[in-house]
Amino acid sequence: MMINGSSKIDLMRTVSINFILLCLLSLCGPAYAESEEVVSGNGNIEQAEPVLQGDPFLQAEYLFHSGDFLGAKPLYHDYLSENPSGKRSHQALFRLGWIDQSNHSYFTAVRFYQILLRDFSGSLFANPARFDMAVCHYELADYDRAESLFKMVLRSSPDKKRKWEVMVYLARIDGGRMDYEKAFAKLKQVHGQIENKEISEHAVKVAEKLINEKLGDAQVSALIQRLGNSFPVDLLLLRKISSFRDAGDIANYAESIEKFIGAFPAHPRKVELENRLNQVKTDTGAKIKIGVVLPLTGKLALTGQRVLQGIQLAVNQLSFKAREKLALEVRDSGHQLPMNEIISELAGLPNVVGIIGPLLSDEVKVAGEVARKYQIPIFSPTASTHGLVDLNPFMFRNSLTREIQAKFLAEYSVNTLQLKRFAVLYPFETFGLELKDIFISEVEALGGEVVAVAGYERTQNDFKKQILEIGGVEDDALEKIARELLLSEGVTPDFSDTSVLSRPILDMGHWSENDIEKLKVSLELSYDALFIPGVYDKVGLIIPQLAFYNVNNITLLGANGWNSPELVKMGGKYLKTVYFVDGYYPDSHQLEVKKFVQDFKTNFGEEPTYLSAQAFDAANIVIKNILAGADNRIKLKESLKTVKNFPGVTGKTTLLPSGDSEKNIFVLTVKRKKIVQQN
Repeated sequence: MMINGSSKIDLMRTVSINFILLCLLSLCGPAYAESEEVVSGNGNIEQAEPVLQGDPFLQAEYLFHSGDFLGAKPLYHDYLSENPSGKRSHQALFRLGWIDQSNHSYFTAVRFYQILLRDFSGSLFANPARFDMAVCHYELADYDRAESLFKMVLRSSPDKKRKWEVMVYLARIDGGRMDYEKAFAKLKQVHGQIENKEISEHAVKVAEKLINEKLGDAQVSALIQRLGNSFPVDLLLLRKISSFRDAGDIANYAESIEKFIGAFPAHPRKVELENRLNQVKTDTGAKIKIGVVLPLTGKLALTGQRVLQGIQLAVNQLSFKAREKLALEVRDSGHQLPMNEIISELAGLPNVVGIIGPLLSDEVKVAGEVARKYQIPIFSPTASTHGLVDLNPFMFRNSLTREIQAKFLAEYSVNTLQLKRFAVLYPFETFGLELKDIFISEVEALGGEVVAVAGYERTQNDFKKQILEIGGVEDDALEKIARELLLSEGVTPDFSDTSVLSRPILDMGHWSENDIEKLKVSLELSYDALFIPGVYDKVGLIIPQLAFYNVNNITLLGANGWNSPELVKMGGKYLKTVYFVDGYYPDSHQLEVKKFVQDFKTNFGEEPTYLSAQAFDAANIVIKNILAGADNRIKLKESLKTVKNFPGVTGKTTLLPSGDSEKNIFVLTVKRKKIVQQN
């Protein structure tokens, strides 16, 4: 039989639509058994829409399988309210339970599962509901109910994978009750089965979590003695090795590795541990080591070298006796080796008590996860991304963050300069937005007021629009406004009206018949200061334009992007009353800064950069804590949390519980065409 082209298209169309429906039926089970008439024999999908729109269950299923769970939820409720005992009610109840469970609403999820099991005990969803209800009780720490339900699933479920999943949960319940030996016995059964590798690997992860997070050193030792060489003794021994490494106990560290290799000669980690053991044996020095991870080759080599110089200078300034106790273990991150491998290799050395670096925020995030695994503190002297160290107890930093700058400048402006009302002109860039938001928040918290905010693009060179938005007025327009006010005897605008940002002030003028001669007008602004969190190249263009639009009798404020001699050249005579902040000022009158600059020049033959200064301070903080007794990872991590008002060359530094730094930084201004320290 011949089939023409049009018939072929119709046939393919029909087959495609029927295939889609078959997939939906397989996903949703018997709930779709009654809806085959939705699509007619000719495959016209348009006929399906009215039925789908009128059926809340089918609409809910469509949204559910599309991933829109919250959209599906009210439709399942609509179906149940109309069909409490309908053929699809058991499935709707199961879906509602699953959705709430996924959103951690365990109490309400349990309620849906209970209704399903009570009213539809013979449902195909009964066993899955019982399992999921047990999981909810486990998450709510109701271990007795969870255990009872899990055991029912264990007896009734034909699914072998589900049975092993139940065994893992029962082990976790034993762990929650601190009956670790029973927990490990169950996990050993799961680990030993050969039917499902995924479940076996999951058992290992659960065992590792119990061992690393719940057990003390004495419990680990006792379990090793009782369990012999069976699972999970390998994990217990690895924990013991890590504990000796973290405590800097080299002798017991090496002995534990040898014991592990002897007990588990075919273990996947044998080669790695043999390498660790060889490193310990070849490193005969008893020095405490500080790891350093920086790009010393590649595009960022110059930056990495300047940071390393700051660290090296901190070590060089130590007494001979102190230098005999310490050594740097430097690794180059500029090549292609992944950051996690570099940190892991360094953190695997038991006499490395902490790591300075890496350089970039993205690298620090990766390093942080490795630090958590190896329990080693990492101190970045440069990474400045907001919130970078907040959630990791092993992460610290000494960099000048935008938060430090904005908060310090706001406090200095309100409390020291006695400024109360502010405008902000910021760049539409990440740093500009962050500085703007933190500055405004801090000013308002201190009782100040921000009356105007305008933003500009990085590509702009003409800032007329933004300056007019914050109250600027051209000379001709200003004179016209003043003349009209005088001739009409109008009322001068009142700054109590927040929409009024500026008003004309008559400095000189006299009447001549019906006109005013020799009129001289200035512009009064409703705010005391303008904060521009930009970089010197654009700020240097903005400041003269502010004067052109008569925004010239206020204080100008900036962040460390202003700190360049180029700003002085570009701003010239318009830099009247300006204050900006930075974490480092090489010409400071402070003695520690003068000594740092001189020693740096002597050692390296060049001026130090602010990155060298930040690294110098970070290294000194770590070194001083080690020499004060923090001679292993555990002690150093806790000791760093107590650093307060450390007198560094980048300002007095306090390390917060979050790992971030709080600094009393430099306030700079311009006098006689030169940037000078103000505070």
